[in-house]
Amino acid sequence: MAVADDRRGPRGWARLPDEVLRELYRRIPCEIDRHYARRVCHSWRAALARLEPPAPHPQVPWLLLPETNEHGLTFSCVLSECRAHRFFLPSGARRARYFGSYDGAWLFLAVDGRGAQTQDHLLVNLNNFQYLDLPNAILLHNWYEADKLDLKKVAIVAAALSRPPTERGCVVAGIIEPFLSAHRVAFWRMGDRVISPQPAWPLPLEEVEDILHYTFNRNGREHEAFLVLTTEENVLVCEPRFHGSSVQVLSNLVRFIPRGSDGQPVLARYLVESRGEILMVVRLGSAIQYDPSAEEFRVFERRDFNDGKFNCIWNSMSELEGRMLFVGRGCSRSYEAADGPAMEGVYFLDDRSFRDPIFHDPYEQPIFRRANRCSDNGKWLEAPFIRLDRCLPERGPSKCSPPVWILP
Repeated sequence: MAVADDRRGPRGWARLPDEVLRELYRRIPCEIDRHYARRVCHSWRAALARLEPPAPHPQVPWLLLPETNEHGLTFSCVLSECRAHRFFLPSGARRARYFGSYDGAWLFLAVDGRGAQTQDHLLVNLNNFQYLDLPNAILLHNWYEADKLDLKKVAIVAAALSRPPTERGCVVAGIIEPFLSAHRVAFWRMGDRVISPQPAWPLPLEEVEDILHYTFNRNGREHEAFLVLTTEENVLVCEPRFHGSSVQVLSNLVRFIPRGSDGQPVLARYLVESRGEILMVVRLGSAIQYDPSAEEFRVFERRDFNDGKFNCIWNSMSELEGRMLFVGRGCSRSYEAADGPAMEGVYFLDDRSFRDPIFHDPYEQPIFRRANRCSDNGKWLEAPFIRLDRCLPERGPSKCSPPVWILP
């Protein structure tokens, strides 16, 4: 396109016909990029103000990379070809430990507490900077005196909500580390500052991998439950009931037929709800030499298989059928590639520090993780050929936090 001389008038880009400008604007998928487009020049701003704006594209999660010694905090957008965007975050939250997110730009974080070697758990909304307090301790039964309760500091490493946190009746399921670095699930109501004594974990004791809130029909009625995925790839269905300061959990362990070894070390397992079904995404490392970086992913769908001993089987999926799966403990989400410009695949972030203990000290003095790796982020797709693309930004180790998704 010819460009006019600056001395005689505005450049040619400023004189684009309205229909051309609207078409250009329509092809910009990211809302942040659209905002910058409106600020290119006065002519564009005026033209876009008088035009009927095209419908916004469905948004997908952003990747929040924490601060390191070399880099500041950044937000990377898949719809902008994984470029970083500027985004304001309060200074007190910039060097926090992030442990999950919820729809509507809610972020779970742990910040330095008011006392020595303590931490405060919070939920903050990045749109309006509303803060909600989360528990920092749990009441546990004393091993020597059954009628006595001890208050123990707790570290939350992942969380899921039953509904938006500002709605009445919101229940939280958190993967916690109360002692000996063991991960267990606890339930509390939004607003509780201390986690009430929890029912005994159903046998057999299995390490927790992920949690997911799920709504389902039973006998024609809608029910809500938290699904807890274990390292044995079984699913514990939990329905918490609160009575004053106590909590009762109705639970049922759904046993799956063991899949056997993939020949590769399993780095992580995630639960995702997609098209009304429950999927399990398995993250695998190298089979030749153990490498904590992801090399491959497998996606499975649940199938009923009741033989009296096992309830279900994980059936391998060879294709994602147009799904975009963003995986992260407690906050995995599924989107439809047909609804927007992003490509199908499994989008993953570097959560290898999930197993690293926060409570190192035998006297229960909490110490934050010292080396959260942030370099293993990207997308994986199996069909038409297996491809792992580390398209999302990499970063050196962070002293404060692993990466986290920000959910739109």
